[in-house]
Amino acid sequence: MSKPVLYHRHNLILPLPANRANSRWHWRTEARLKNAYYLRCRAAAPPPREPYERCRIRATFYLHNLMDHDNLAARMKWPQDYLVGKFIVDDSPAHLEWEGFPEQFIDRKDKRLVIELEPL
Repeated sequence: MSKPVLYHRHNLILPLPANRANSRWHWRTEARLKNAYYLRCRAAAPPPREPYERCRIRATFYLHNLMDHDNLAARMKWPQDYLVGKFIVDDSPAHLEWEGFPEQFIDRKDKRLVIELEPL
């Protein structure tokens, strides 16, 4: 008889992704920056053994200045893509449920992105 799997909420503290909402980079530059970001994420938050089939996500940005909501949402692209295959099976609505809009606060000394994942 197998033991039930107990899921716990994950609090991930990730580096801030690049603010790319109002910029257009050459595809090689963007790929290089994204890969470097993924490496920093992997060092900051190693993934569990198995990705979650379904989970709820909440994101909180700690920034130098507050951002427009559309730019804040766009800034979640790389972190959410990093989670796929490592922490979550997929980022489609069938697998990932957002709990509200990403929040933001000013913290000029410790800029970061905190993501809370709660398996369902």
